[in-house]
Amino acid sequence: HPMTGTIISAARRAIPARWLLDREPARPPGWSRKRRWLPPVTFAASGVLLFAVYLRQAGLAPASSDGAANALQAWDMLHGNVLLRGWSLSDVSFYTTELPQYALVEAVRGLNSGIVHVAAAMTYLLVVLLAAVLARGRARGPEGLARALLAAGVMLAPQPGDGRLVLLSSPDHVGTQVPLLLVWLVLDRARPRWWVPVAVAALLALAQIADPLVLFEGAAPLVIVSTVRMCRRRGPWRRQWFELSLAAGSIIAVAAANLALTVIRHAGGFVVQVPRVALTGIGGIAIHAWYVVEGVLLLYGADFFGQPTVAATMVALLHLAGVALAAWALVRALRRFLDAEMVVQVLTVALIVLLAAYLTSGTAPQLSRAREIAGVLPIGAVLAGRLVTGRLAAALPAGRRAARWLVPAVAATAGCYVGAAVYGAVQPPVPGPNQLVASWLQAHHLTNGIAGYWEASSITVESAGRVQVSAVCRAGRKVRVFRWEAKKSWYDRRLHDDSFFVYSPRDARSAPFDSPSPAEAWATFGSPAATYQVAGDTVMVWHQNLLAALPPWPPLPPSRLAGTFGAGALLG
Repeated sequence: HPMTGTIISAARRAIPARWLLDREPARPPGWSRKRRWLPPVTFAASGVLLFAVYLRQAGLAPASSDGAANALQAWDMLHGNVLLRGWSLSDVSFYTTELPQYALVEAVRGLNSGIVHVAAAMTYLLVVLLAAVLARGRARGPEGLARALLAAGVMLAPQPGDGRLVLLSSPDHVGTQVPLLLVWLVLDRARPRWWVPVAVAALLALAQIADPLVLFEGAAPLVIVSTVRMCRRRGPWRRQWFELSLAAGSIIAVAAANLALTVIRHAGGFVVQVPRVALTGIGGIAIHAWYVVEGVLLLYGADFFGQPTVAATMVALLHLAGVALAAWALVRALRRFLDAEMVVQVLTVALIVLLAAYLTSGTAPQLSRAREIAGVLPIGAVLAGRLVTGRLAAALPAGRRAARWLVPAVAATAGCYVGAAVYGAVQPPVPGPNQLVASWLQAHHLTNGIAGYWEASSITVESAGRVQVSAVCRAGRKVRVFRWEAKKSWYDRRLHDDSFFVYSPRDARSAPFDSPSPAEAWATFGSPAATYQVAGDTVMVWHQNLLAALPPWPPLPPSRLAGTFGAGALLG
């Protein structure tokens, strides 16, 4: 009845706006159910295109022994050694993150160097897409699209060279961002329900097993933010159950991960090595501060120092826009921290804690580079998408003057980002030196040998397992077994007959990855029967089992077994 409609309309106008629940905006004219598939299909197509781009870029970075060792571990898991019995891993196990991913890819493609490239492209793609979804938040329409595009655009084009090695090579702390982004998505999208702290704690525990860095980037920020929110609210404990549960769940997750690693070790599974905890001095903080600056620039593709060409320098300078947006977003997050959404608070604290842990850690920066602060990239991109997009949009109607320079500047910068990503994808891959050595060893029927860490597992994977090369290091003036990303059975003289040694002059002479020199191999094994030069490497061959001259598999001291954590774990 017309009178009924008039009464309802008058009642709605009388209700205060703050009492009304948020409703979805009306659909635009011409909307139909057939168009609902456009956003998901567009999102999926963008993911496929980005995967192709990142796969091509990952192929430009030769697979290192870090990624090759992880490929061998996944291959062992795929063939029944689920607990990785006999393996001594590094300080980051990747047991619940990249290793299952590698096993799935190997189940389809087999064991080869392409596994590392496919997994790296998949991992970085997931980080970009999850960051875009998290940056979008609950916004819809043009605003939500702008948030997602801004976050993805900041991360779109990894910098050639070292930037590509950090983000698109072997498993590293970049892969840890996937479960952390899932944790933050749960916090952002789910309402306070009993299952949310349970899901968050489970994800944190799984990630903590794989990477101790989760303590600084995931668990600690959640505890800090939950505590701040509880102190600010100052209500009865029953009204703060959600924050209290999140804080308790984060602490339990760290303890559960510690317990899981200990149980695996006592069950005969893998052992994780953790460097000693150490804090740097004032001079070390100053040095680390410079490496933080260089690392942040590298992660955002803006490291313009020492670029080989003018064009590369200009592209890097344009990527400073991403750094500026992330810095602007961090300032805005700090200014409105107490009134911000919980996920924004957690991201802000995670960024600060991560940088503070790196600055004060005793880890040598020349070894760690930007890998330990890889989370700065997705966190900064998400904050920029959530906090800066609205400010940029608000500047457009402020006056024609702002619109004249802002729109062309954004379009030009986005075009350069896309162009840099496409240019990196069309570059032809170059065979790595380890690939050439692996082919030469196969051609000469040399199937078992030893080498420095940076060649050993890489040659094994490059040959698809047809050539087994075990890692060794130097101790004094002799060759010794290197218990790092290695399996005990590789050094069993009853199972393997190692007859050659590969030396590469490209190896960095830095502990603990010191590769033995030919002189040290001569002093340990005696005079070789033949010596060859292959792709710049030296291959020395003996008519004896070299494992007989090596000392037995060394035990680890209790302080370096699984189940220990600390700031020193940032070395990875």
